[in-house]
Amino acid sequence: MENTFEELNESTYYNLRGYIAIWIGQSVSLLGSSIVQFAIIWWLTLETGSAFVLSLATFCGLVPMVLLGPFSGVLADRWNRKKIILTTDFLQAIATIGLIGLFWLDIVEIWHVLTLLTVRGVFQAFQMPAIVAIVPQMVPKNRISRINALNSIFNNIIFIIGPAVAAIFLVYFSVGTILWLDAISFLAAVATLVFVAIPPVIKTVGTELENVSFRAQFFEGMSYLRASGFMPLIIGFTIANILINPIFSLFPLFIKELHSGGVWELAIVISIFQAGNFTGSLLIAVKNYTPKISTIMFVTIITFTGMLIIAAAPVGFFLIIGIGALITGFSVGIIDVGIISILQIHIPSELQGRIMSVIFTTIKSILPIALLFVGSIAEVIGLAQLYLICPIIGLLMVAYFVLVVKVQQLDLRLQADTIPVGS
Repeated sequence: MENTFEELNESTYYNLRGYIAIWIGQSVSLLGSSIVQFAIIWWLTLETGSAFVLSLATFCGLVPMVLLGPFSGVLADRWNRKKIILTTDFLQAIATIGLIGLFWLDIVEIWHVLTLLTVRGVFQAFQMPAIVAIVPQMVPKNRISRINALNSIFNNIIFIIGPAVAAIFLVYFSVGTILWLDAISFLAAVATLVFVAIPPVIKTVGTELENVSFRAQFFEGMSYLRASGFMPLIIGFTIANILINPIFSLFPLFIKELHSGGVWELAIVISIFQAGNFTGSLLIAVKNYTPKISTIMFVTIITFTGMLIIAAAPVGFFLIIGIGALITGFSVGIIDVGIISILQIHIPSELQGRIMSVIFTTIKSILPIALLFVGSIAEVIGLAQLYLICPIIGLLMVAYFVLVVKVQQLDLRLQADTIPVGS
């Protein structure tokens, strides 16, 4: 593949075809990870039957990203982003092979799996800001929204296929054998990335990175968020993540214990959720537009409404659960693509790594504690009550941020292009 840069003006270059090549490789790797993730979570469900353990599994994967996120974001702006992605992909494969060995020796224990999830979280903490930061570096601004939507579409196709493939594999193969898919699929990511040229970062702030201390760069990201007016929006979605993510972390137990479902019912409902997510992303891709903050707020209401439908489904009525999952997935697809596109369009390229990490850390920082807390609460009050309470709180939260905080007024600043370039 020829990787010449597309010149848009005197000082800005992009490599859209190169980014598509990277995207294809990462998608193959994501498919392997999706299959393995489903197999591991189902194994934990069968081995423990504990809401707390499932919450702890998500906790282990998130904590490293929360703790390391702000620092890894600064490093993504200082170091070679291509080398960061290659190195973390390689190390994740090595860690997975280590767990394969434990399954092969038949000595694997719960803490071994939790340790692997923690180690993978460490590597993803460094990989995530680098991958996000290269998008505006390689993709023209007028195509970012569509590229993000297409990326979300294909990710959701993968997440639709992944659980179904994993369910089939679990019938014929052991978890230890299925883990090889994750280790092998990373080769596709490496093969496409290693030959792609990533354009240099075009600085707009006017400060050379090598002349700025690590500490100064870290706090520059925080200062930008305060000056830009994005912080209330980020706080709102931090709360939304606290209410949504624990619920889906406990979904295997919800299907198994409350609705007497098995691996196929779980796989089908998750695939329906991803199909809804696919549809929401497709809507943005076809229209090639970035949703406004006011639109995102409205769609968030739809998200919590879908969760209420899931919670209210009678025992064993998987059709109703599927409808709720479809509605929730559709709205989440629009929200995810809309927010990331707004940020990538308005945040300067040389600040992307640290800003995205600060945002990710702000949104996810409370989530690990919330996961353990919610998992413990579920053991006390029951999953049925938990699934009903969380979306009700979510709807009240949206009303507060719209009517009191008036976060939708950020649309006016974005439309007038008054977001500061730097601080």
